[in-house]
Amino acid sequence: MAVDLRPGDAVMGSSFFLLWRLLGLFLLPVLLLDSRSRRHILRLPAPEPGWTWLHGASAGEHRAAKGLQTALPPTVWRTRSSMRTPITGTFPAPLDLPFVVSRWLDRARPGRLILVEGELWPGWLVACRHRGIPVTVVNARPSEGARRWQRLGPVWRWMVADVTFIPQAETGDLKQAAPKPRPALSLPRSAIVGASTRPGDEARLLNAWQSLSSPRPQLILAPRHLHRVSEIGALLDQAMVRWCKRSDGIDATAEVVVLDTMGELAGLLHDPHIRVAFIGGTFSENIGGHSPAEALSAGLPVVRGPHAASNPIAWARSPDRIFVAQDTLLDALIVAMGCPRQPQPNSDAAQRVVERLPATMMPAGRTARPLLLPLTGLWQRGASRLPSYAARPQKVDVPVISVGALVAGGAGKTPAVGWLAQRLAGAWVVARGYRRPKAGPPVRIQEGLGDELEMLRRRGIPVVSAPDRVAGARAAVARGARLILLDDGFQHRRLARDLDIVCIDGRWPGGRGMIPAGSRREPWSALHRAHWIWHSHADYDLPSGLPLPLVRARLQPAGWIRRGARLPLEALPPGPRPAMTGIARPEGFACMLLKMGIEISHWRTVGDHQPLFGLPAGCIVTEKDAARLPVDADVWALAVSLEVTGGAPLLDAIEALR
Repeated sequence: MAVDLRPGDAVMGSSFFLLWRLLGLFLLPVLLLDSRSRRHILRLPAPEPGWTWLHGASAGEHRAAKGLQTALPPTVWRTRSSMRTPITGTFPAPLDLPFVVSRWLDRARPGRLILVEGELWPGWLVACRHRGIPVTVVNARPSEGARRWQRLGPVWRWMVADVTFIPQAETGDLKQAAPKPRPALSLPRSAIVGASTRPGDEARLLNAWQSLSSPRPQLILAPRHLHRVSEIGALLDQAMVRWCKRSDGIDATAEVVVLDTMGELAGLLHDPHIRVAFIGGTFSENIGGHSPAEALSAGLPVVRGPHAASNPIAWARSPDRIFVAQDTLLDALIVAMGCPRQPQPNSDAAQRVVERLPATMMPAGRTARPLLLPLTGLWQRGASRLPSYAARPQKVDVPVISVGALVAGGAGKTPAVGWLAQRLAGAWVVARGYRRPKAGPPVRIQEGLGDELEMLRRRGIPVVSAPDRVAGARAAVARGARLILLDDGFQHRRLARDLDIVCIDGRWPGGRGMIPAGSRREPWSALHRAHWIWHSHADYDLPSGLPLPLVRARLQPAGWIRRGARLPLEALPPGPRPAMTGIARPEGFACMLLKMGIEISHWRTVGDHQPLFGLPAGCIVTEKDAARLPVDADVWALAVSLEVTGGAPLLDAIEALR
């Protein structure tokens, strides 16, 4: 489905967008006062560049998103915008506000944006258009939200001129392609479910249920919006029935259970005690009924009211399993209860959608803080006069290999140092030990180290922590070191080195600009002082024409560290897991977990090297994070290894220096 622009649409659309931005600018300080909205404004997690950004709002849309995700590569970053609905496996999406969407897109650089069912935000669409990021709406169907935008005519056409719509009517309902969920609770006896009920549905269903012959099945009411639980409770009290809330536990003696928790309905429909599902919103012409896809996939007979215009494709599936309340809801319930359960196979809707999706692209990198570009010259002049740059180098009695970077943090230096140290006999690692404990001597050997050196020590690598690298190297030589690996030493020249390796992260090779506009400490011309380039995250290309020999490295998950023991990857119990990290590039860790098929139930970050507090039991952390914790901490630390190409010539060059 394509939308053609007409004369004047661009003027009307641009004018509307200017007003939209001004409104967002006015609302920004107000929204910052609310803790729920701040999660969608500040410290927003983002994927690695080139990932597919898959977005939905409601829990139902995320069922469709999970259906599509089964047919996509694992590089999918799923976001939510609802502040009231926590959805496992999703991350907060950027609010459509000035200085929020554009900054997030420039950091995330998604390869494409896929919107489920049509939650359209003007700022997202325009920002993606400016960056050449393709936008697709999948599972598109008639909805009140889409109709509201379409009433704006020229604004609508301008806004979606570059958007691809893939209608549900042409591919099938993605919810029917979603994986079968596991029930989160077990019912004590047979039951009828009222799914996604709206105002008026509960009273109709309650009256019909009370007219059933005894013994009646238990009635489960799952309101579409949880703020209506107290209203439903008042209705049940008035009807003088015994009822309970799901959050208080399932009472086997309760006649009615109100499902007041999020995310459990889809799994509940697969409970073998459920006999019939009534679908809410089907007595309202304005709503047009919610989707029966989950109930039909569970094999349940489905009862509805007379209105089903909002999900025509879903209702067209298995018509022999659908019972419409013509005269009374009671009659439809009685007939449906006599219909046996028949589990349905998943549909091929996801494959049909994937065949029509645009290919991913790689947006160009942008400067992180362009307004500060005029200050970058001052930084370079000032940095060149720092003592660490201008100091006279001092030698030690063994070869010194520096592993540094042009950018500040997250270039892959420590993994490179660890890989080299495990392959070079007699190698010791020397670094300043950033964020190490304050108490202790200036030169520390194998204790009081800081997280990165402690991580290497736990791998069996001899390490020295010393802000004065010369003193640290001499202490290592006195202990028998035959080679010094200097971690993070490219800008610190007091210690003479025999070979310089510069790590460049392929995801952000230029650090998104010079400090303070980005995180790059030195210009590309500084590479003339180096001898080798270590290409971290080698799935991403580096700028062409680099003048030095190259080593390519990729991080790979290697196992788990659990209470000091090393375990295989398959040792992690199944199910969603919380994850927390305090590293320079947390998006890399999140993306690695997602590619491993791990569903993140809760994601939290702190600053690089910062303490981890409030860790839930069984939380997933990085190996570097675990180095800040006791060895027996109740966490699952992901151990990684490096897949290195071109490393043998570098090792030979280092050995030749001995």
